[in-house]
Amino acid sequence: MFKDLYEKIQSCCGYVTVFEGDEVISEGTCFSFTDTGEVITAAHVVTGRMPIKKEDYTHPQQRILIKFPELPLVEYTVSFCSFEINVPSFKEIIQLDIAVLRPKEEQPFKFPFLPASINSVNLGQRVFVAGYSDELNIPFSIEEIIDPESFGADKFIKAIREEGYLADMTGPIIKQGYIGNIRRIFADDNSQNIRIETDVFYIDNGMHSGASGGPIVNEEGVALGVLTQRAITPAHQSKDSTLKVPSGSSIGISLQILKTVHEIIQRNNAT
Repeated sequence: MFKDLYEKIQSCCGYVTVFEGDEVISEGTCFSFTDTGEVITAAHVVTGRMPIKKEDYTHPQQRILIKFPELPLVEYTVSFCSFEINVPSFKEIIQLDIAVLRPKEEQPFKFPFLPASINSVNLGQRVFVAGYSDELNIPFSIEEIIDPESFGADKFIKAIREEGYLADMTGPIIKQGYIGNIRRIFADDNSQNIRIETDVFYIDNGMHSGASGGPIVNEEGVALGVLTQRAITPAHQSKDSTLKVPSGSSIGISLQILKTVHEIIQRNNAT
């Protein structure tokens, strides 16, 4: 029933690998929202950790490689990586976990893409969520059974694990869910002269690690939001009263925030 939609979503999901020098510091998912290859992802996918720090995504040795299914590996650069809501009445600064990346060089091909909606999401709305997940294994687990002494084994393992070729060998997994809770954010940050308006919402289906930065899509194939994290809940037990485990839900940020992101990118380019 949703064959065409699933194929479209899969083709627009990229596997992100972030290097600092030769070390892989982060892996995750992104999705293209223009035919020139601009992508949206979670900011923590770019930096490998929270909170987001400017020195992480501006590190001179950082390289971001993204592999879309059946497309060449492309190096990316950061257009925008999170921003802080700094309101006097808040005890601490709030960071929104979203980033926009662009190819470091213009590519000779067009990217498949999901058009991005800047409208509000609706409670009870059916959505599809996608991402590269640790639920998926390479067929036959060949990266584990290959003889490391065999010819080309080191290059093969590096390609699939460090250069994003899992995008071809596994592909993203797609799940369905419904929006079960929405919290609207309105804030004026006078320190940056910006107004923030977006939705943070919960989907009643859980994605696994690796899916951060993946798209949240409606039945028409339009991206409504970006996956940021799995919701967690306390697991009360005598040995560790602070233990928290995934709750079975996922948290997304609506793409309404792109209006503010666009303003910030234009402002940064002007300076």
